[in-house]
Formats: sequence, C-alpha cells, structure tokens
Amino acid sequence: MAGLYVIAALLLLGVAVGVALRPIRPPGPVSTSEAWLTAARHARRVATVAWTVLLGTQLLVMVGASTMVRGFGFGLVPAASGIAFLAVLAAGELTWPRPTGAVRRAPLARRGLHALAPAGLVRLVAVWTTALGALLVLCGAAAADDGRSLTWQLSASATSGAGPFPGWYYGVPLGLGAIAVLAGGVGVLVLIARRPAVSDAAPGDDTALRRLSARRLLGGVQLVLAWTLAGCLFYAADALRRTQEGSFDGVDLGSPALVTVAVIGMCAAPAVVIVSAVVAWRSAGAPRRHAGSVDQHSDAHSQPQTA
Repeated sequence: MAGLYVIAALLLLGVAVGVALRPIRPPGPVSTSEAWLTAARHARRVATVAWTVLLGTQLLVMVGASTMVRGFGFGLVPAASGIAFLAVLAAGELTWPRPTGAVRRAPLARRGLHALAPAGLVRLVAVWTTALGALLVLCGAAAADDGRSLTWQLSASATSGAGPFPGWYYGVPLGLGAIAVLAGGVGVLVLIARRPAVSDAAPGDDTALRRLSARRLLGGVQLVLAWTLAGCLFYAADALRRTQEGSFDGVDLGSPALVTVAVIGMCAAPAVVIVSAVVAWRSAGAPRRHAGSVDQHSDAHSQPQTA
C-alpha cells in the first residue's frame, strides 16, 4: 500500500514539473529588461523544480523503502534522484524563452563549457568522483567472494565477517550510476551553452545567466556524488569496525589501529554530506545583471534630441 502512495506522489510530481516548465514566450517585441527578467524567472523556476525533484524523490523513496527498494537499489537512490534532477534541468533548457518579433537580434559569441563551468565546482566534482572511484575499487578488491561483505582473519583460527560492504556487488551499479550522472551533467552543460541568447541583452548579462545555470547544475551533481560517496564510506568503515570486534578468552583480537581508521571513516561520511550540502546551497544564487548593462530602448529615448 505504501508503494502505491509513493507512485501516486511521483505521478503528481511529474505533472507539477510539466506545468511548471511549460514554455513562456512573451508576445511581440520586448525590451531588453523584459526579456532578461523573463529568462531569469524561467531559470529560477527551473532550479526550484529541479531541487524539489532531487530532494523530494529521495524522501519519497525512503518512505517506501521497506516495500519498494532493497539491496543495492537503496544505494542508487542518490544517482536516480540526480538523473531526475538533470532531466528537469534539460527540460528547462529545451523550453528556454526564445526571441520573438519580426526582428531578432542576439550577439554572436563562442561559448565553451570551460568558460561557463565554475572552476571550483568542477574541481570539487572531480574530487568526489575520484574518491568514490578509488573507494569502490578498494572495497571491491577487499570484499569477500559474495561481493557484499568483508571478512577478516583475526588469528590462525579466528575469522570475522561483517556486511553490508560496498564490494563489486554494490560497487558496479553504484559506479555506473555515478557515470550516468556525470554524463548527464555534461549533456545539460552542452544545452546551456547552446541555448538561445536573451533577446537584445548585453553579452555579459547573457553569459551571467548561463554561468548561473551551470553553477546550479554542478552544485546538484557534486551533491549527488558526495551523498553516494558518504554512503559507501560509512558502510565500508562500519563493516571494517565490526570485523575487529572479535575476542578470545577475554583478549581482543582486533586491531586498534584499524578500529581508529574505521571510526575516522564513519565520522568523515557525515562531514562529506555537510560540505556538499553547503556548497549546493551556495551554488543556488540569484541572477544579477552587470552594473554597466542598460536597456537599449531606454537609451534611445533618453538621448537628447536636437533640431
């Protein structure tokens, strides 16, 4: 029954996304300020819906997790939510307000992805991706034969095991999910670079809107990767800690050094979540026009006329 509620909520959410992202094209020629404001409102609305989908789908899946999601499927929740987030952003780019009127003017400019994507966010995405990839490979190599647990030889006659552990059983689908999010992020960046320019807006204003969209996009991508990394790190560290709990005749057989490493890993997981959440929050800024940008129509009317 809980699954039906979740499915109904997802359907309602899909309808709300469709209504919110309907194209809006102002009739007739518009001034630079009106065109820019229309584009800025569209960008804000798309970002609001995308973040609602990203966070809302995770909450819905967690509510119905006991009946709908089990095993590695639960670990794929961040990636699935990230793909939904990217789908909303892609729909927003495809429905971006286009120039209208008999005469349409837009500056010709080459827009590379490296010029739109903030370098700091790109580096952070690379850090989360590298850390996640290294952790999954390490855990895959250390996991037991079933690929989902960790075994440890405490002594010649004592072996300890614990799970779940992100071995290959979990690591392969989690890695593929991360790759899908990265590929989708690059695809949306391409859409941002190729979307129609804001009608008669200054090149700096149009570029600022594109960079804002790219920043919001990368803020969500790094959040998804960081959450996936945090989950894998926590379960890997917890499994390692539990394998060191064995004792014989009151003598602990585990390694205190490994217990310390495991505790550090378990504490690092929520730190990764908090850092990525703060970065995502700061990436969702408001669009701003350049101080030197002025409306071309207003300039024409404000110039003094001579006889």
